[in-house]
Amino acid sequence: MSKLENTSSRKDIYSVWSDSVDNLYSNIEKSIPQFHQAATNLFQEYVKALNNASSSIIDIQREFATKAGIKPNLPESSINIIHDSSEKISRSFDVQSKMSIASIDATKQNIQTWNENSKSFANINKSIMDSLVLPFNTKI
Repeated sequence: MSKLENTSSRKDIYSVWSDSVDNLYSNIEKSIPQFHQAATNLFQEYVKALNNASSSIIDIQREFATKAGIKPNLPESSINIIHDSSEKISRSFDVQSKMSIASIDATKQNIQTWNENSKSFANINKSIMDSLVLPFNTKI
């Protein structure tokens, strides 16, 4: 007889389900750090790959222009447009990142509030159940 069968045969269905649910969520909580690290590593690798692709494209275009005799000089206005665009894209990314983090924090707070309220709601339901069952229970 397995450990699960042995322990579950001595318990009621609610204890068995409670143990199973506790085990499930314990395993999920243990996997969160690994999932977080894997997602972080994936994102960092993605950014590195995009940076490498962008650098490669620029290097290839520079080499082509040099071999073809194309002068890469730009007027000051074009350089300013490139710098301004790059700065605005960078600022936009910063704002988007901050908004995403704020949204995640707000969602976390909402879940925490829901969790606290669900405990209160469960207690209210238990009190209602007790008051409904009480008249039917005869005390000896």
